[in-house]
Amino acid sequence: MNLLTAHPAALIVDDDPDILTALYDLIEYEGFHVTGVSTCRDALTQAKTVEFAAVLLDIGVSDGDGVAVLETIQAIAPSLPVIVLTAFTSQDYRTRSLSSGAFSCLTKPYNRDVLRAVLRRAAGVGHPPAPSDN
Repeated sequence: MNLLTAHPAALIVDDDPDILTALYDLIEYEGFHVTGVSTCRDALTQAKTVEFAAVLLDIGVSDGDGVAVLETIQAIAPSLPVIVLTAFTSQDYRTRSLSSGAFSCLTKPYNRDVLRAVLRRAAGVGHPPAPSDN
């Protein structure tokens, strides 16, 4: 939880500026303090320096391997829930993400209601945690 705002903090990692803006607006509207970055390097810097309640991670960020970023975030903060967003529809990406410690894996285009529900569950905001469908 971000002590400056008393709202949970969320990190969004996506190299598509339109998707980053849409996610930023959606998540901010949900009451989160949002940080948005477009590179793997910036994602790891933020994960090392800020206490986030959850991360939304595009697995296909152009400057690196999203699964490697997921694994590094898990090493830095093992209890930090990372929700993977991917345009890849292959079951292999979902399996790799979940076996690397992702809280959930959602396919783009994402359903806004599902994304909000998964994020709130991951961050433990508003409702008791529901059983995981991972």
